[in-house]
Amino acid sequence: MGARTSRCRLGVAAVLAAFVWLSVTICPGMASTVYGPGGLGEPSLEEGARIRALGGAGVAEHGATQYSLVNPASTTEIRNLLLQATILPSYRKIDGKNATSEGVSETLVPTFRAAVRFPAGIVLGGAYAIGTDAKFRADRPESSGTLSTLRIDGTGGLQFIRLSLAKSILRSTRLGVDYEIVAGSYHEEWTRTFADAALSTMRDTIEVRYDRLGHWRFGGQQSLGRWTLGAVYEMKRELPLTITQKSAGSTVTTAGRSLTIPDGWAVGLSGSVTSHLHVATQYRRANWNRESLPSDLVDFRPMTRLSFGIERTGGAGNAGSGASGLPIRLGVSYLEWPDLMPLDRQPTIAGGTAGVNELTFSLGTGIVTQDKGGGLDFTIEAGKRGDKEALGVSERFIRAALTLQVADDTWK
Repeated sequence: MGARTSRCRLGVAAVLAAFVWLSVTICPGMASTVYGPGGLGEPSLEEGARIRALGGAGVAEHGATQYSLVNPASTTEIRNLLLQATILPSYRKIDGKNATSEGVSETLVPTFRAAVRFPAGIVLGGAYAIGTDAKFRADRPESSGTLSTLRIDGTGGLQFIRLSLAKSILRSTRLGVDYEIVAGSYHEEWTRTFADAALSTMRDTIEVRYDRLGHWRFGGQQSLGRWTLGAVYEMKRELPLTITQKSAGSTVTTAGRSLTIPDGWAVGLSGSVTSHLHVATQYRRANWNRESLPSDLVDFRPMTRLSFGIERTGGAGNAGSGASGLPIRLGVSYLEWPDLMPLDRQPTIAGGTAGVNELTFSLGTGIVTQDKGGGLDFTIEAGKRGDKEALGVSERFIRAALTLQVADDTWK
């Protein structure tokens, strides 16, 4: 027993060390999405690779090792201690109206999560998740005044730190609550290079920060036979903004505005059609609107995601002994970004707006350890977003999600 405990603890330490090393040594690309300027950034799916393979339909998922980061109630069946982290390399191809194209890549660590079961069936958890990725680079010529080229580099985005509490009320009824702190910031650097070499390069920066405040999310699941209904409601929160603009010799700080994280909800159904065929579906909505962040550069609409996935589970060999025991997962999702961007060649939303819609297909599999506690899940996602005719550019992308999970049964 002592040797087994030592191996388990060494495994936990090795996994954490590997993910820390990967997170600090993998170099991200120079841009996230061409739709980053002016808006919130690319919406991130906070789920692990298995649920990503199901199109993101996780609100009704549950089990001793499988749980959703959307619904805190899904953790109630965890037996001991679980640690989970995901790495997400991606590549995107940007196509413009003028037949030009550009490829960019980056690697993110979108989620870390830990959950542990205590006496009386109470499960406590903590998580870090990326909400939006606002990294971008934009280059454009400037013809007003002296000829020059303007480069805008943006970084930041919404980030979330979650504390969770969950418990089963009855055998088939599970409840949970998240308290989510909104972190992160937005930073832009404007560099203007003049055609006349005698003129010095000009640099301006814009820093947008908001108070680190939290909001609540409540989740529940109800099982009936092979099927489970899951639902989540999250409350809105207003975050006071501080905007700092810096240019040569001057700094201007503006307060009095706010960013409103909207209320939202999700509902879904999952269950087994046969002993080896599992299906899951989900609808999720966040009620962004014009009042969330008044701006001349972007408008907002509700963000919605419709997800569907199927999983053929392995047989007795599902512990990873042979390809016949591996699960096969297929999923599809349709996402409407909250950002409404200015139309092509329009500097502001006064000239009209268009939304960014995203269609994604996913394929995944995974293995579990012999003790059924840990595992490794892998998912490939491919899709397209944006309307080239309306916005001037569109994107095609491919992502590979890798989630590593370990369990430590010494926490019994």
